[in-house]
Amino acid sequence: MMPIPQPLQDELSSRRAEENERAGRDKARAIVRAALACVGWALAGLFCLAWSAHTTDVKLGRIAFWGGLLIGNGGVMFTLIRAYLRGERRGEW
Repeated sequence: MMPIPQPLQDELSSRRAEENERAGRDKARAIVRAALACVGWALAGLFCLAWSAHTTDVKLGRIAFWGGLLIGNGGVMFTLIRAYLRGERRGEW
């Protein structure tokens, strides 16, 4: 087996370092994006829960309450599952 010439080895090493840096940035961006989406879902759910507490109609209050629970918890779960599957597809974990 013949050794790789030093200039080619240096070029390959620098290319791999750049690719690693880009992959780290993409992973961090995906995590921040998922975290912001979770916060958004939680706020939407809290809005519905707050609205259910302030409405005077019992039926509408129950719909808003259960809708808020579904939106808040379901949205966060959906976001986390999608983020995990995307990361798995990219080979991050």
